[in-house]
Amino acid sequence: MIITLTSGAGYGRTPLSAFDAALHDAGIYNYNLLILSSVIPTGAVVKKGIFETKESEHGHRLYVVRAEIRSRESGKCIGAALGWYQLEDGRGVFVEHEEIGETPDAVKGNLAAEVRKSLIDLCRARKYPIIESRLQMKIKTAKVTDSAACVLVVGVYKAEGWE
Repeated sequence: MIITLTSGAGYGRTPLSAFDAALHDAGIYNYNLLILSSVIPTGAVVKKGIFETKESEHGHRLYVVRAEIRSRESGKCIGAALGWYQLEDGRGVFVEHEEIGETPDAVKGNLAAEVRKSLIDLCRARKYPIIESRLQMKIKTAKVTDSAACVLVVGVYKAEGWE
């Protein structure tokens, strides 16, 4: 199984329309998202990239792990992050974090620290060996201006029709 790690940022007149714009930016705007907990199955491969929306899958279910934040606070920076850790056989865990702050660097720094702490805690709970080089993360930030903003980072597991 390939889990595609995608991200997006968007702006709109409302937080909801900013969310839709971020979904579009990430390539997942015409799906119904079903949020999963954070377990990565055995044999999975996590790859970064923009998810390719297929016209034939309009309205399908899309199974995802998602970190997402919306804001109207002009001048602030918002960020979302997914972190993950995998064993040699592919199984592992995701963690999701969101942050709002004054600068992109502050938001990124806080997100990176929180993701790292959460991954270590989840690995310890599962008795996974903690190998620093396996701690991975993807962070997306945006500056809130005169409109609502949204950023998200999503791990896409699979699309599935309704039949």
